[in-house]
Amino acid sequence: MWQYRVLVDDYSSGKSIKEFLINSYLPKRLRGALRQNKGLVVNGQIVATSYVLKIDDRLTMKFHTDDFYAPDSYRPNYHRAIKVIYENNDLMVLDKPAGMKMHAHSPSEDDTLLNYAAAYLKQNQAVSAQVPARPYMVHRLDRDTSGLVLIAKNPIVVPILNRQLSKKEMQRTYYAWVKGHMSATTGIINRPIGQHPTDDRLRWVNDDCGQLAQTTWQVVEQLSDRSLLKLALSTGRMHQIRVHLASVGHPIIGDSLYGGPQANRLMLQAGQLDLIQPFSRQCLSIKLKNNQLFLE
Repeated sequence: MWQYRVLVDDYSSGKSIKEFLINSYLPKRLRGALRQNKGLVVNGQIVATSYVLKIDDRLTMKFHTDDFYAPDSYRPNYHRAIKVIYENNDLMVLDKPAGMKMHAHSPSEDDTLLNYAAAYLKQNQAVSAQVPARPYMVHRLDRDTSGLVLIAKNPIVVPILNRQLSKKEMQRTYYAWVKGHMSATTGIINRPIGQHPTDDRLRWVNDDCGQLAQTTWQVVEQLSDRSLLKLALSTGRMHQIRVHLASVGHPIIGDSLYGGPQANRLMLQAGQLDLIQPFSRQCLSIKLKNNQLFLE
């Protein structure tokens, strides 16, 4: 059983528990489970969702295993250390190396970021929501892309963070070295992206039946044959940044799939992550210092 505890602050004081949970983006399914299982406790007493919270109330939410869809289980791999950029009781932000997969596709596979994260949490005897912490994936990076990745430590906050992503309250900022010079200092690429007709590994711009995709870019630096761009996504299509930049004639350096100039790696990195801490609504901004792309 997971037990998530909240100390009520000024922002939440005066709201009913129902209002608090809705404002916190806790899904209706989990709110119903809390209500039906009498899983809401304030100051040691079971309460209804109509209870009006007061400052310094201690709210405990009790969740059962069957309240959640069966999560993926990642076998801990202790053979490689991960770089933790930020960590609290609910989540951690990792610096994923280029070339590392996010997660395993079979039970026997363990050379992935989630396997190393599972080892890190177990080795450090991490606890989240009163049980041993486990890694839960919130968003992905391509295997060849490096940088900041958000990992949840309990299943309670996963749908909350996913809702932030869908509502564009979570912002991911990328940096890329691209071929040539852009035609302006800022711009937006707004082109639908679909599956490539002959190669399942690829995506391409498809104005007829692709999914809506929008990428905003800004020039940070220019060298003789390349430009460093700061990029933000309004959508999250597979290979979106890579496809969009290639479609306007500025493929990412090192991107062999989409025609980029040769390099020892894909020059694309997730450099900043802005999100809201679940339940507390505290704003978090995590930046990757000593960005490798500026040094190569």
